[in-house]
Amino acid sequence: MTTSGEARLEAKAQSKEIMARLQAVGETYLAAEAKRVAAEAELVQVAKDLEATLDEADLAIEANQDVQLMAEVQAFTDTLRAARDHQTAEVERPDWRAEIRAFAEAYQAAEANGLPVETISHAGWHPGARIGAHTAVAHSILLAYNDSGNGAMLIFEDGYLDSFVGGGLGSDFTARPFAVKTVIESGLCGVLAPGAEKLEVISENGTVFAADVVAHTFAVTVDLPGERRLNQLRRAYAAPDDEVPFVFESDNRGENYETMDRFSVRVYDNDDVLLYTGPVLADQF
Repeated sequence: MTTSGEARLEAKAQSKEIMARLQAVGETYLAAEAKRVAAEAELVQVAKDLEATLDEADLAIEANQDVQLMAEVQAFTDTLRAARDHQTAEVERPDWRAEIRAFAEAYQAAEANGLPVETISHAGWHPGARIGAHTAVAHSILLAYNDSGNGAMLIFEDGYLDSFVGGGLGSDFTARPFAVKTVIESGLCGVLAPGAEKLEVISENGTVFAADVVAHTFAVTVDLPGERRLNQLRRAYAAPDDEVPFVFESDNRGENYETMDRFSVRVYDNDDVLLYTGPVLADQF
């Protein structure tokens, strides 16, 4: 066989090999695409089911004036949103957990040494507003934001970083110029819309609690029922064993939401022009 004939055979074999690989990759692609389409269809259906069930809960709350159910649904939606944000952060930035831990350590080190925590940053993370005067209180939450646009909620327990939830801090501000992210026994926190600069929470008896506002995040430290009960025990010199049953045998989260649902809020712009006034949790149901 001539050299040119051998070259043609070699080229033909190479083409055949290339086409075989293309065929295999094409089949794999089609299979993956079919799974993606099926998964998206399932997600759409599940989302519709979830929305319908939440609508059913809303109707039951309205028809029965069921405050407890309202609090339980709020707690569920908070947990669901946090889990979704956590999954998104895991996919988009798998190294963000180590960054958050390092940021939290730097933040608390500065706090412990009396240094200004506002200047602390690590890997683009910066401190936002915080519930609680100090991270060493029994339960404190710090909102943090990243230069990339990501955000996180850091939960401290007795001076230690207990857990954190990642994801964006963005919200839909169509109805109101703020969004509540969570409510705990010592307050609430959330985010402000662009142009909103000041937020106040007003209790049933007219007491005004000014929010700590940092980079469009806000936090309000409020004495809610669960915290009041623990403070009463402490003032009575209760032993730790006396506090444990209350802490672990009662679910005061619903009580906290029920109380906060009776509070109102005022939001202002930079010139103290009132942008919004109304219930704190009106957009949750």
